[in-house]
Amino acid sequence: MKGYLDGRLRVEGKFEDTLRALELLREELALLLGGRRENYALTTSTSDGLNMAAHGIDYPEGSNIVICDLEFPANYIPWQNASRWYDVELRVVRSENGAATPEQFMDMIDENTRVVAVSLVQFASGYRTDVKQLARAVHDVGGILVVDIIQAAGWADFNLAQLDVDFAAAQAAKWMIGPIGAGFIYVSNRTLEVMKPRFTSWWGVENVMEFGYAERKLLKDARKFHVGSLALVAHVGLLESVRLLLEIPNRTRERTAMAVADYLRKRLSEMDIEYYDFGPKYNSAIVSCVPRDMDTLLNTLAEHNIYCSVRNGRLRVSPHFYNTTEDIDRLVAALE
Repeated sequence: MKGYLDGRLRVEGKFEDTLRALELLREELALLLGGRRENYALTTSTSDGLNMAAHGIDYPEGSNIVICDLEFPANYIPWQNASRWYDVELRVVRSENGAATPEQFMDMIDENTRVVAVSLVQFASGYRTDVKQLARAVHDVGGILVVDIIQAAGWADFNLAQLDVDFAAAQAAKWMIGPIGAGFIYVSNRTLEVMKPRFTSWWGVENVMEFGYAERKLLKDARKFHVGSLALVAHVGLLESVRLLLEIPNRTRERTAMAVADYLRKRLSEMDIEYYDFGPKYNSAIVSCVPRDMDTLLNTLAEHNIYCSVRNGRLRVSPHFYNTTEDIDRLVAALE
């Protein structure tokens, strides 16, 4: 990122070089998350990407959208807005003990369901959704599955194409160990044919380097959702983050993060501290627990250089592949 900024300062390099770096980023994202380069486009944030989905879908009369009450605001506010904007019924699955199961979603899905929007991993509880099962139910009624992957991309071993996800969005600042301001979307081949960008501009059309007036045609791949200039320095940073992640196989990153998270669950059990346990299939690297003295706990942990979050009144601990069981022992000692 510093190299990119130094180049701008000295007026070095060409715009074509930046375009090549962005193309390489899309290729690397495909290697990391599945699909092909053509399925990826770059955005500013997860919210940006989810709004592209919400306003890029046609809603016939009588349509409905299905979400759940576990979502981070980025994945429910756009759907609330779309339901008002397009006069679409919004159906909300009510979670139980931190989980909204595919079966609960299926109870809400019918022949008029146009979109189901869900997180692969829920930000507060850590529940991991079986999106493959959900995709079958959505596709059986001709709907579109939109998935927020920000709490999964970087640690979890998954392939968006193999999961039959239609549209996914995330950004770099979480498990992808990258900078804020570098987001991206994935759009399946099937969805590219039916989803149209609500907003367009010069980044999303053919012959991007032609600036004279002409009738412009949208690109045929996911880049048709590009609008204006991105925070290019952030995406240069994301490219380096993805390269680093790709040095370690997806399976290894997931196995390592899960081993540390499972060790934390074991230690919490020994301390009789309540935590969500969804079982091996649905647990993630996020552990949501309820220790004592929550009001002062974050400050106490920070004094020990341990940084967690409080979400929905519970302590959220998110060990990544670089964390160790020794780190968990330090956390447990601080909790004690």
